Amino acid sequence: MSAEVECVQKMLEDHGITHTRQREEILSLFIMESKHYKPDEIFKLLRGKGIGIATVYRTLEMLRECGLIKEISVGKDRFYELKNQESKHIYVHFKCNKCGKFFDYYNIEAVQEYVSNVETVEKDMNVKVNDVNINLYGLCSKCKC
Repeated sequence: MSAEVECVQKMLEDHGITHTRQREEILSLFIMESKHYKPDEIFKLLRGKGIGIATVYRTLEMLRECGLIKEISVGKDRFYELKNQESKHIYVHFKCNKCGKFFDYYNIEAVQEYVSNVETVEKDMNVKVNDVNINLYGLCSKCKC
């Protein structure tokens, strides 16, 4: 058994999800290539393996509910990505208004500053924040010319 399959099986098991070939295939996509996927994109990648669109949607919802993946809403679009399992994580995404490309942004100094702001909110509101999703919109470097 490959290390990837063992990893997927352990993740499912740790979250109390029954292992099926379809769930393994879908979760493997997120592990093999850390990117954002739309449900229809997952379906197109896996339909040759006998996985239907309804199975994709049900599995995404199950993986989201148990905290393995994160849903990102950008306008009418829904993207999914593997969730960082750190206790607190800041997700910053940029979507180009012209070409529609979707990018992650990560800068340790900017994130640390934002975490400090989140901790202030936690203290002021007496709440616990686990993650934050920030969506930025504009023109990417290719489209702004």
